[in-house]
Amino acid sequence: MNRQFEAQLNEAIRLKQGKDFHQAWELFKQLSKENPQSAYFWSNYAHLAFLMNRLREARRFAESALMLESTSRFSRSLYASILLRSKEVVQALDLIKELIEEKLEIPLLRKLVKVSESLNLLSELDLYFNDWMIHYSEESGFAGVAAEYYQKVGKTERAVELYEHIVNKDKTNKFAYERLIDLKTRGKSGPEKIRQLEMILKLSSQGKNVHLLGLLAREYKKVEDWKKAELVYRKILALEPGNLFEKKQMGFLYSRQKNWTGTVELLTECLMKDPDDHFVRSSLFSAFKNSGRKSEALKFIDQLLLQYPEKRNYLGIRKQVEKWQKEISD
Repeated sequence: MNRQFEAQLNEAIRLKQGKDFHQAWELFKQLSKENPQSAYFWSNYAHLAFLMNRLREARRFAESALMLESTSRFSRSLYASILLRSKEVVQALDLIKELIEEKLEIPLLRKLVKVSESLNLLSELDLYFNDWMIHYSEESGFAGVAAEYYQKVGKTERAVELYEHIVNKDKTNKFAYERLIDLKTRGKSGPEKIRQLEMILKLSSQGKNVHLLGLLAREYKKVEDWKKAELVYRKILALEPGNLFEKKQMGFLYSRQKNWTGTVELLTECLMKDPDDHFVRSSLFSAFKNSGRKSEALKFIDQLLLQYPEKRNYLGIRKQVEKWQKEISD
């Protein structure tokens, strides 16, 4: 790798790290014409393609990196993520297991649980987790993943023990605290659970716990107290404007209330950031149609395709929107 190429590659990586994806892409594309025999180059190019959701290119580049350096953990882990997002879950599961057998890493462990859940294979991980509990119980982050796993397989008491352990070690872990409260209040009536959550959130140490606030908003929705749920979501987004999950939930709330303007306002942003979310897409285009915003829907699809040109399924959605009844107009 000559000095000029190395300097340009470092600049491309800097642009990628700064989330200037399009400029980084152009620079990587230019450098790729030299057909560099560098796993480092191809793995970084693959990572950029993955961040841009250009999965076909990401897979091709990652395979080029692995051909040059088959043992690279970064390339193999990235390849597993690409397979997972491409819904090739069996291959992803095999690769993640292989990586974890070499070295336990929390992000990989989370992926393993996610993939196994999608394949209905969570129970098969029980022996693994029982063994890992012996060897890694004090490793940072492990208890949280183990607690989530035991919660998913219905071992509630074990999950509660682990969440209590996490909270006792770190009083500032708001996520673990929310999970602990959620598990401890399960089975209680909606109004009773709401009263307990409202009381906890009055504590100065928990008033800004977005995880607990999100739990409270969901309970309000269950009892169809839409106004209170909306107020809580507004508080969450004031605390964390970039919280995509809660922004989606507020969008779904507006959809249930047939507040089409609010739905469109929130969910266009959410779908632009996560174009593969089927539920967001369905709710958003239902709101577009019900509010007679055909031209706005078409414009949005065009903008989305500019950012994600590989999302060709939106071309089909665009044709469907074009066929909306003639009386639907802005």
